Amino acid sequence: MDIHPISDLNDRDPQRLINFYHSLPCTANSGAKILSISEGLDHIVMKIPFNEQTKNFMGITYGGAMYSATDAVYVTMLWYRLGYDYLVIDKSSTVKYLRPGTEDLTVEFHLPESEINAIKAELKSKKSTSRNYPINIVNGKGKAVCKITKEIVIRNNRRK
Repeated sequence: MDIHPISDLNDRDPQRLINFYHSLPCTANSGAKILSISEGLDHIVMKIPFNEQTKNFMGITYGGAMYSATDAVYVTMLWYRLGYDYLVIDKSSTVKYLRPGTEDLTVEFHLPESEINAIKAELKSKKSTSRNYPINIVNGKGKAVCKITKEIVIRNNRRK
């Protein structure tokens, strides 16, 4: 697998990001599909289908499908929006399963421009920063099925 399929990070074509994300093993194996990406790449909506691929032996959404579907999203968004001058690495995750998933699930990811600007400003005077990003996976009634918090480390990757 080519680990740099987005050849130009200045290319803001959302379809390229969707194709990249769908090519990742964690996404492909979870059955998740990106429904929409905003033009500024600050908002992504994803669906985790409820089907034979995502159901466990108890007939509910497999926890691993929920986690793997969401695993690379914030890292990918940050990497894509910050560019090659920064190294973006997953540090840790916490997962809380709140109720069984028995239908298609939806996840929204938000990464406002103010967050990108704050990271860049902080890294002007520091070597690295750590950020926590909450992920809420909800059912059709908008009730949280799973809450994940991703801790992501961003470092300067500039060669001086």
